[in-house]
Amino acid sequence: MTKRVLYILILLAMVLGLTLAACGGGTAQTTEEPATEAPATEAPAAEEPATEVPAAEEPTAEPMMDLSGTTVMFWSVYDEGDALNDLINEYITEFNASNEYGITVEHQGQVDYNPLRDKVNAGLTSGDLPNIAQAYTSDFLAWDMLDAVTDLTSFVSDPDYGLTQDQLDAIYPGVFADGLTVDGRRLVWPLSQSANAMTYNFTWAKELGFDNPPSNTAELKEQLCAGAAANNADDNPDNDGTGGLVWYPSASNYLSFAFAFGGSILNADMTAYDFTSQPFVDVAMFINDLKAEGCTFETESYPNPEQANRLALITLSSTAGLRYYTSAFEDANNDDDWGFLPFVGPNGQQSADAFTQSVGVLTATPEEDLASWLFIKYMTSPENQARWVEASGYLPTQSTTDPLLADYIASQPKFQTALDIAAIGHAEPQTFPAWNSVRSAIDDTAALLYDPTLDEAGIMAILEQLTTDAADYVAEIE
Repeated sequence: MTKRVLYILILLAMVLGLTLAACGGGTAQTTEEPATEAPATEAPAAEEPATEVPAAEEPTAEPMMDLSGTTVMFWSVYDEGDALNDLINEYITEFNASNEYGITVEHQGQVDYNPLRDKVNAGLTSGDLPNIAQAYTSDFLAWDMLDAVTDLTSFVSDPDYGLTQDQLDAIYPGVFADGLTVDGRRLVWPLSQSANAMTYNFTWAKELGFDNPPSNTAELKEQLCAGAAANNADDNPDNDGTGGLVWYPSASNYLSFAFAFGGSILNADMTAYDFTSQPFVDVAMFINDLKAEGCTFETESYPNPEQANRLALITLSSTAGLRYYTSAFEDANNDDDWGFLPFVGPNGQQSADAFTQSVGVLTATPEEDLASWLFIKYMTSPENQARWVEASGYLPTQSTTDPLLADYIASQPKFQTALDIAAIGHAEPQTFPAWNSVRSAIDDTAALLYDPTLDEAGIMAILEQLTTDAADYVAEIE
């Protein structure tokens, strides 16, 4: 049984469970009966004396919702002993003591994303659910199919409980678009982000004759091939075939280049995944040209040691891997200057594949839903997000957090190169619940495309099949 079939069966079971639960005793919904026209009556024989009509009262503001005594549960993906679990508990202690509404937040760590997803899936039948969950956007899309997710739009824009326009404008567009449904509902809120980036050795590049990082794909190829030529020409036969780019054919790496080439994985009206536009072909042609020229190579594991030992001028990594690269350079006794760069396209466009860490609200009472949003708003404020960034190594989602990270950057100078990418992160459009299956198919496709013998027609045939498969995955879960 394939994973996607199993997931469909789980969803069907959840739908059946919810249906049975509703039959057994949910809250009954009432509908208004259509108004009926009153029967005509005869006019009175004599007119009634005129009476003075009282002046209409001025409309009064809607009273604030009474949230006193409201308790909400937050499930995160962190286990006891994890620094982020501890930080969440700090946020909760502070919020419970200071919020003006009388809200109490409780917290349970669920170790990782998969156990949390499984527990929520079971809770959709049993009723044992959190109010706030940290999960992938595609999971919230699946739960939304069962009407289990609260649309945050009205909370975000509420004059009393929401954010100001300046606060909204400070959120980076790439991550702010994450979690929007096709019909414009907002199912998740960005907690933090990381980005897939190019890790670059500035010192070695200068020794190779390049004073500046590559700003387009022509310069990128020139520098990568210069690194490969240098290692092939030195006195060490063990490093022959290295020196350029470590290419791992994954969804993250392929999509990062595709975004920089101007590609979009949704069709024009954003109703389906589409991988057949020219940028997806051009990325495959570019990578295969590098491979044919001997300017790429592969590794069996993470390429941190290759980067630190000058076996690769550029490797590809999440910015969250900063600490691992730092350790690799220390282990190699290498004091080269290195840092993160965005992916570049043919015309100098820059981008990165952003991975958004998100939270959302599972629908309960109006009071609990609003209380959940108020805690999310507190936890993701610039001041608290700065604390989160320092504890996690993730990137902020709003420009107003950046100035609060000066001390952290002073202690971790390489982090500035990661922070410079935060504003251009392009979140993967998890527009449909089938995204996990689609993303896995992109992984497989990236491996098939890594073949210099392919021409444009052969590449397009593979991309057309990917688009067809993606449509099938979406149809299976609708």
